[in-house]
Amino acid sequence: MKTLLILASLLLFSTDALSTEDSATPVGPMGVKITPILEARETITGQAIRFPQGDNQLVAVLAEVEPGGQVGRHLHPVPLFVYMLEGTLSIEIEGHGTETFGAGQGFAEVVNTWHNGRNLGDVPARFLIVFSGQQGTPNLIRP
Repeated sequence: MKTLLILASLLLFSTDALSTEDSATPVGPMGVKITPILEARETITGQAIRFPQGDNQLVAVLAEVEPGGQVGRHLHPVPLFVYMLEGTLSIEIEGHGTETFGAGQGFAEVVNTWHNGRNLGDVPARFLIVFSGQQGTPNLIRP
Protein backbone atom coordinates (compact mmCIF):
# COMPACT_ATOMS: atom_id res chain seq x y z
CA MET A 1 0.00 0.00 0.00
CA LYS A 2 2.82 2.40 0.91
CA THR A 3 4.52 1.73 -2.44
CA LEU A 4 1.24 2.43 -4.25
CA LEU A 5 0.82 5.77 -2.45
CA ILE A 6 4.39 6.81 -3.27
CA LEU A 7 3.89 5.87 -6.92
CA ALA A 8 0.59 7.80 -7.06
CA SER A 9 2.31 10.86 -5.56
CA LEU A 10 5.07 10.67 -8.13
CA LEU A 11 2.58 10.41 -10.97
CA LEU A 12 0.53 13.36 -9.74
CA PHE A 13 3.30 15.77 -8.85
CA SER A 14 6.29 14.90 -11.02
CA THR A 15 6.55 15.07 -14.78
CA ASP A 16 9.78 13.03 -14.58
CA ALA A 17 8.32 10.12 -12.59
CA LEU A 18 8.46 7.68 -15.50
CA SER A 19 10.50 7.64 -18.69
CA THR A 20 9.36 6.33 -22.03
CA GLU A 21 10.95 5.88 -25.42
CA ASP A 22 7.82 7.28 -27.13
CA SER A 23 8.11 11.05 -26.67
CA ALA A 24 4.56 11.49 -28.05
CA THR A 25 3.09 9.69 -25.03
CA PRO A 26 2.50 12.12 -22.15
CA VAL A 27 4.29 11.17 -18.96
CA GLY A 28 3.20 13.79 -16.43
CA PRO A 29 -0.15 14.83 -15.02
CA MET A 30 -2.96 15.43 -17.49
CA GLY A 31 -6.42 16.75 -16.70
CA VAL A 32 -5.51 17.20 -13.03
CA LYS A 33 -6.47 20.29 -11.04
CA ILE A 34 -5.11 20.77 -7.53
CA THR A 35 -6.70 23.46 -5.40
CA PRO A 36 -5.01 24.30 -2.10
CA ILE A 37 -7.52 24.26 0.76
CA LEU A 38 -5.46 24.89 3.87
CA GLU A 39 -1.92 25.28 5.10
CA ALA A 40 -1.97 25.95 8.81
CA ARG A 41 0.36 25.85 11.78
CA GLU A 42 -2.36 26.95 14.17
CA THR A 43 -6.00 26.16 14.86
CA ILE A 44 -8.77 28.72 14.27
CA THR A 45 -8.12 30.11 17.78
CA GLY A 46 -4.33 30.37 17.40
CA GLN A 47 -3.31 27.12 19.12
CA ALA A 48 -0.10 25.60 17.73
CA ILE A 49 -0.82 22.30 15.98
CA ARG A 50 1.03 19.49 17.79
CA PHE A 51 0.79 15.90 16.62
CA PRO A 52 0.73 13.04 19.13
CA GLN A 53 3.72 10.72 19.48
CA GLY A 54 3.37 6.96 19.24
CA ASP A 55 1.10 4.76 17.15
CA ASN A 56 -0.50 7.55 15.12
CA GLN A 57 -3.45 7.12 12.82
CA LEU A 58 -5.69 9.18 10.56
CA VAL A 59 -9.44 8.80 10.86
CA ALA A 60 -11.75 10.44 8.30
CA VAL A 61 -15.51 10.80 8.72
CA LEU A 62 -18.31 12.57 6.88
CA ALA A 63 -20.69 14.52 9.12
CA GLU A 64 -24.07 16.09 8.36
CA VAL A 65 -26.05 18.49 10.54
CA GLU A 66 -29.63 19.22 9.50
CA PRO A 67 -30.92 22.83 9.47
CA GLY A 68 -31.50 23.92 13.07
CA GLY A 69 -29.37 21.02 14.35
CA GLN A 70 -26.19 20.99 16.37
CA VAL A 71 -23.25 18.70 17.03
CA GLY A 72 -23.46 19.15 20.82
CA ARG A 73 -20.83 20.41 23.25
CA HIS A 74 -17.57 18.48 22.94
CA LEU A 75 -13.80 18.76 22.63
CA HIS A 76 -11.11 17.00 20.63
CA PRO A 77 -7.89 15.81 22.32
CA VAL A 78 -6.22 15.40 18.90
CA PRO A 79 -5.54 17.72 15.93
CA LEU A 80 -8.13 17.66 13.16
CA PHE A 81 -8.92 19.19 9.79
CA VAL A 82 -12.45 20.03 8.65
CA TYR A 83 -13.53 20.67 5.06
CA MET A 84 -17.02 22.07 4.44
CA LEU A 85 -18.72 20.30 1.53
CA GLU A 86 -22.16 21.95 1.69
CA GLY A 87 -24.04 24.45 3.81
CA THR A 88 -22.73 26.52 6.70
CA LEU A 89 -21.56 25.60 10.19
CA SER A 90 -21.26 28.10 13.06
CA ILE A 91 -18.87 26.95 15.77
CA GLU A 92 -19.31 28.44 19.23
CA ILE A 93 -15.91 28.15 20.93
CA GLU A 94 -15.64 28.55 24.70
CA GLY A 95 -13.69 31.75 25.39
CA HIS A 96 -13.29 32.60 21.69
CA GLY A 97 -16.70 33.55 20.32
CA THR A 98 -18.18 32.08 17.15
CA GLU A 99 -16.54 31.19 13.83
CA THR A 100 -18.65 30.44 10.74
CA PHE A 101 -17.53 28.33 7.79
CA GLY A 102 -19.25 27.60 4.47
CA ALA A 103 -18.92 25.21 1.56
CA GLY A 104 -15.43 25.10 0.10
CA GLN A 105 -13.68 26.28 3.28
CA GLY A 106 -11.23 24.20 5.28
CA PHE A 107 -9.94 24.84 8.79
CA ALA A 108 -7.88 23.40 11.61
CA GLU A 109 -10.36 22.77 14.45
CA VAL A 110 -9.61 23.65 18.08
CA VAL A 111 -7.94 21.09 20.35
CA ASN A 112 -8.81 20.56 24.04
CA THR A 113 -11.34 23.42 23.94
CA TRP A 114 -15.09 23.00 24.47
CA HIS A 115 -17.15 23.97 21.44
CA ASN A 116 -20.42 23.27 19.63
CA GLY A 117 -21.20 23.34 15.91
CA ARG A 118 -24.63 24.61 14.85
CA ASN A 119 -26.35 24.72 11.48
CA LEU A 120 -28.17 28.05 11.47
CA GLY A 121 -28.87 27.80 7.73
CA ASP A 122 -31.75 26.29 5.77
CA VAL A 123 -29.83 23.45 4.06
CA PRO A 124 -27.89 20.55 5.58
CA ALA A 125 -24.28 21.27 6.56
CA ARG A 126 -22.06 18.46 5.26
CA PHE A 127 -18.39 18.30 6.10
CA LEU A 128 -15.37 15.99 6.04
CA ILE A 129 -13.40 15.62 9.28
CA VAL A 130 -9.88 14.16 9.32
CA PHE A 131 -8.53 13.39 12.81
CA SER A 132 -4.77 13.01 13.37
CA GLY A 133 -4.69 10.99 16.54
CA GLN A 134 -2.92 8.32 18.45
CA GLN A 135 -4.31 4.81 18.21
CA GLY A 136 -6.55 4.19 21.22
CA THR A 137 -7.16 7.89 21.94
CA PRO A 138 -10.75 9.07 21.40
CA ASN A 139 -11.24 11.71 18.70
CA LEU A 140 -14.10 13.38 20.55
CA ILE A 141 -14.99 13.81 24.23
CA ARG A 142 -18.36 14.94 25.56
CA PRO A 143 -18.96 16.45 29.03
